[in-house]
Amino acid sequence: MTEKTHTKTGTCAKTAMLSLAAFGVLLMSDTVTDRMPAYAASDSKEASSDMQPASPQAMVLPLADVAHGRQLFVSKGCVICHSINGVGGRAAPALDAIAFEQGDEVPAVDPLDFVARMWRGAPAMLDLQAIELGYQIELTANDLVDLAVFASDAGAQSDFTLEDVPEPMWDWMLNEPYWEDESWPERLLEGFPDSEDSDTAD
Repeated sequence: MTEKTHTKTGTCAKTAMLSLAAFGVLLMSDTVTDRMPAYAASDSKEASSDMQPASPQAMVLPLADVAHGRQLFVSKGCVICHSINGVGGRAAPALDAIAFEQGDEVPAVDPLDFVARMWRGAPAMLDLQAIELGYQIELTANDLVDLAVFASDAGAQSDFTLEDVPEPMWDWMLNEPYWEDESWPERLLEGFPDSEDSDTAD
C-alpha cells in the first residue's frame, strides 16, 4: 500500500479567509469608488438609444464522453471522497445516478447544474484536496461535462466496482462523512489528525 501524505491547510485557509475579507472591505472603500468613472443619467439614456437589441447568443457545449467521465472519476481522485455503488469515500455525497425503468422518459443531463452543485461545495472540496492530495485538481470544461454525464448514467455506473480503483488508492478513501459533521471547521483547521493516526496504524 502507498502511504498517504497529508498537507496541513489550516494556516492557508485562515490566510485565504482574511484575504477575501480584506478584498471585500477594499471594494466597499472610497478608494475604489473614487477610481470608478461617474456616469450621469443622461449618459445612460443616450447610450441605450444608440444600442440595438442584443440577439441571443448560442451556447456551445463539448460532446460528452461517459467512458472518459468514468476514467476521470478515478484518475482525478474523485473516488477518494465520493462513492458510486458503495465504492469510494464517504467524506462527500455519493454520486449514484437514478436508475430509470425501460420506457421511462429519462431527463437530459444538465452539466451546468452539475457544475453549480460543485461550485456550492467548492470550499470544502478544495480543502479536502489540499489535505488528501496536496494540490488542487485541475478539470477542463470537457472533463466537467464527462463527469456530469457519468454521474447521471446509471447504466455506465452499473458495473463500477472496487476493481476499477487502483489498489494503492484503497487506503486513501475517506470513510467518515465529514460533510455531515458539525465539527467540520475545527477538524479542517487541525488537518484531520485522527485520519493520520489511523493510516500510520495500518
